[in-house]
Amino acid sequence: MKMAIRISNLNKSYDNKKVIDNLSFEIPENCICGFLGPNGAGKTTTFKLLSNLISRDLGDIEILGEKIGNKIQSKDIRFLQDVPEFYDFMSAYEYLKFICRLNKLNNVDTKIKEMLELVGLSDSKNKRIGKFSRGMKQRLGIAASIIPNPKILLLDEPISALDPMGRKEIFELLNKLRGKMTIVFSTHIIDDIERVSDKIIIINKGKKVIDGNISELKNINLTNKLELKFMNNEDRKKFIKVFEIENIEIEEIEQDIISFKVDKLNIQEEIFKVLSTEKINLLSFSVVTPTLEEIFIEEVSK
Repeated sequence: MKMAIRISNLNKSYDNKKVIDNLSFEIPENCICGFLGPNGAGKTTTFKLLSNLISRDLGDIEILGEKIGNKIQSKDIRFLQDVPEFYDFMSAYEYLKFICRLNKLNNVDTKIKEMLELVGLSDSKNKRIGKFSRGMKQRLGIAASIIPNPKILLLDEPISALDPMGRKEIFELLNKLRGKMTIVFSTHIIDDIERVSDKIIIINKGKKVIDGNISELKNINLTNKLELKFMNNEDRKKFIKVFEIENIEIEEIEQDIISFKVDKLNIQEEIFKVLSTEKINLLSFSVVTPTLEEIFIEEVSK
């Protein structure tokens, strides 16, 4: 598998404060990667380092297999900041034409038409950008970033200030771009990550905490949770009194529901043995896997 991005032992400090601390990770080509972390984790700084907008103190950066020097910017990578800046007096069409000229592109009219259709702004191509909504500006920013046909697109907090409809539009656009380029988007909002990401990297205080796909993350550190719902409160109390397994802490969720974390699911035999012996009525039994939010909180709290 070819890697679009590979960074090794990356370090960056400001005024003797380490912002990026020995950070290393890899991102395969043509995947969508969610770059997750709390505010101040170092997400934006990492993007600026990858884009060579700032210089690193130590470490190596490889873009598409080539090491990138501190003063060399790769033409294959584009970075879109969280609040894109535009010339508000321009229309969407005029702005994209300006970007095409900056990048010395050919077939300008065709490219602009394709981009406006892709990001859903064809009907607003002559509207002044100053009258655009935040979501429309985000989509225009993405269009301007991808019109030079980069191989890597870095999006810094593209959904943080958007309403539900704006977030939906951005994620629909990311899905349209799936497989055409490597997309890395940073966020501290967890809800939408699972909808679009092939890979997730979580960082905190400039360090990588964990990375992998959703199923890998759920299997690394957090255990599964068993949830038992009883027919009545008396059965629940009887089970808690009789069921004794070392190092298992029972959590009472509601009046008739309990749960507990387990490393292995073979404990089910012990559970059903108690239920049968004590003639306890069970309404439901389920295995609950950890959510991405639980993983995030668990990892960044260490």
